[in-house]
Amino acid sequence: MAGRMRIGLLALLLVACAEPSVVSLGSAELSFPERVDFLPTALNFPRTQAVQVVNRSRVARSLTISATPPFTAAATLEVPGGTEVSLDVVFTPLALGPVTGTLFLDDVEVPLSGEGVEAPACGPSSACELVHFDPDSLTCVHTRQEEGSSCADELLCIEAGTCRSGVCVGQAARCDDRDACTTDACAIGRGCQHSTTECTAPANPCLAPTCDPLLGCGSAPVQDGTPCGAVSCALANICLAGACRAVVPPEGFTCSPESACRGEGVCRQQACVVPQATDLSPRWSYVSSDSDFRFEGINDAQGNWYWVECGGPTKPTNPTYRCTAVSFTPDGFERFRTDTVINGLPRGGSRRTQLLAGGLFIFVADEATLVAINATSGTLAWHGPLLSQLSPSRITQVSQLADDGRGTLWVAGQSNLGIRPMAVLSRVQVSTGVVQSETLVEGELGRLVLDAQGAALVQRNWLAGPVLASALERYEPDGSLTFSQRLTSSTDQAPAMVLGDRVVLIDDSVRSARDGSLLESPVTGPWSFDDWPGVAGSSTGRFRISRSILDAEPDTIALSRVDNGVRSELLRVLASEATDLQLTAAGDALFITVLGLWNSGAETRVHQVHRLGQEVMSCRLIDDDVVTPEWPLPVQYGGGTGFNGRWLAVRTTSDCPSCDFWGPPRVVFFDLGRTSSPGLGSSGWVGPRGTPAGSHRAR
Repeated sequence: MAGRMRIGLLALLLVACAEPSVVSLGSAELSFPERVDFLPTALNFPRTQAVQVVNRSRVARSLTISATPPFTAAATLEVPGGTEVSLDVVFTPLALGPVTGTLFLDDVEVPLSGEGVEAPACGPSSACELVHFDPDSLTCVHTRQEEGSSCADELLCIEAGTCRSGVCVGQAARCDDRDACTTDACAIGRGCQHSTTECTAPANPCLAPTCDPLLGCGSAPVQDGTPCGAVSCALANICLAGACRAVVPPEGFTCSPESACRGEGVCRQQACVVPQATDLSPRWSYVSSDSDFRFEGINDAQGNWYWVECGGPTKPTNPTYRCTAVSFTPDGFERFRTDTVINGLPRGGSRRTQLLAGGLFIFVADEATLVAINATSGTLAWHGPLLSQLSPSRITQVSQLADDGRGTLWVAGQSNLGIRPMAVLSRVQVSTGVVQSETLVEGELGRLVLDAQGAALVQRNWLAGPVLASALERYEPDGSLTFSQRLTSSTDQAPAMVLGDRVVLIDDSVRSARDGSLLESPVTGPWSFDDWPGVAGSSTGRFRISRSILDAEPDTIALSRVDNGVRSELLRVLASEATDLQLTAAGDALFITVLGLWNSGAETRVHQVHRLGQEVMSCRLIDDDVVTPEWPLPVQYGGGTGFNGRWLAVRTTSDCPSCDFWGPPRVVFFDLGRTSSPGLGSSGWVGPRGTPAGSHRAR
């Protein structure tokens, strides 16, 4: 027994888990236990043990009391003579496992012990059953509401119900938020959902759709002077008081807007005088040490860039790849660079295998390993292989990621279950990477896109005997299949984007996102849409790029627009290649074209086109960072672009054997200015990934 006793201490009796000891000090007797032991206690939950203090003498005493953490007790204790007083000692464990401490009663030391344990997960309460954790018994306690009492279960979409055997039974929830500008529905497990109503654009180009919370969809005049048709210095079709009028523009009328490489044009004697365009040079550039660098940069709401670089094997016998998550500010300052070493093949450069969700930059580092980086600090949040719950299957390859904006990540991959190819559609918790549910289907999954309700629309291909079959399928947020609509082609009928209740396929046909029925037939003629998704400002209008497939016109790119099912061609340019479309805040289309080869007069241009066909910007991009200014080098497009509302990023190749140098992979960044490109579109499918963050759903 260890302890220090001050002379004259009164007699005490401590009732605990061990037999007490008695010590005599003159006129006083001190009785106390060898130790005080606590029962196992849940982390962060206090457990109190009462210790009885008995003063057997006739002299009242005042004790000074303390205890070492995580044990606590009152600072003082008054014990009248000939009485028994209860002292509460509290144990609040902060870590798992055994813990010891000491209780000090003046100069007397009493050993304390306890154990911190994990509290069980009790699950959520329901409308008719309350569930709570009881720290005393370390169990979950279920308490049912009184039979027949009223209830409403939002997660099960029930209102005006009554409790029956612990279950809320009643009518389906209507979810009416009394806002005519939202579509109200109840999703099992998530409760009432209110999505913004897409009001149909009026046929009159001088009226814009509006929505009043009480009256619903309507229209209002656009700003006076807005073009509503052909505009020239002789005759301009502009909107005035909500009507399109043909007027003779006054002298000095702006006939061509200012762009990043040219000043605005003005009318002089009914002729449009436009300044000479200049070449557009990069404001900054980035050089990668990854020889296989595939830039597919994405952006957050502040315009910061994010991408992935993966190096080569460090050990040929056991390949280990170093994948680095990189982030830069819009104007070129490095925010973070985080390394992750993963076994396998690097796949982080694919546009379909990286995105921003829930404050995390998430990408696929190899065939089936997900990595999540904190988008602010750059620290590793979680990573690991995506393990299937469908034993004994294992996901061997992740091909696509999509974010529903509600904390769930859709992951499309392949499984090794069985002899036939099997695909797995998983739903993963964004914050932890834990698989919540899965759907196993035969075949392979093509492009995956999400609608506003968080449902996935995906093309599935499989072998039906000797024939390759294809279908457009819709999977709800809980993983259930809503429809499977057979398609005639497996190559050009993958979903490109979802606009409201309509899903647009690669061949520019349109199907219902609710049942898969055909709403618009595919485009016929000598044009190919390849794999270019369009962009849109609303559910009624979209831009599309197509390529001529005629031998007589091999290098022609056409930009068209579809409004309420009516297609009109806006622009044709000589080009051998074009990038994906982006949508500006002004509702214009932004894209890049490439004509010819580097050493034969190649020309790379950025175009911005108004929805009525006027070319707002056409700037030739040069790369004067790799050669002298006396010899401006046209940007050699190397695959991969990005646009954050002002800054345009272009992946370049700089290999020039005749120039005796081979340049490393680079990305060049051009400042398009605020006037020519005022931000990204605020709604619709604004880019090839749906949103700047790469979520594969409409904004």
